[in-house]
Amino acid sequence: MLATEGYCVKCKAKRQMKGESQVTMKNGRPATKGTCSVCGTKMFRIGGGPSKAVKKGKTKPKAKSKAKSKAKSKAKSKAKARRR
Repeated sequence: MLATEGYCVKCKAKRQMKGESQVTMKNGRPATKGTCSVCGTKMFRIGGGPSKAVKKGKTKPKAKSKAKSKAKSKAKSKAKARRR
């Protein structure tokens, strides 16, 4: 058990979560979900999980290619020139 504190919407106060578990959202960010220790309402807290570098196979963030962005900007400028 992690003894995580989160905001309970029903109690309108910060409460301890019970039965919490680490989850990963669709966008890859870590989150914690559990239930309120007082009223039993479901709680969800964004953040507080392991970093992306710790996960398997993800040690370096993806780098953007400069060649692609230059090609796109040239195409846009050509399109503008044609409209004039």
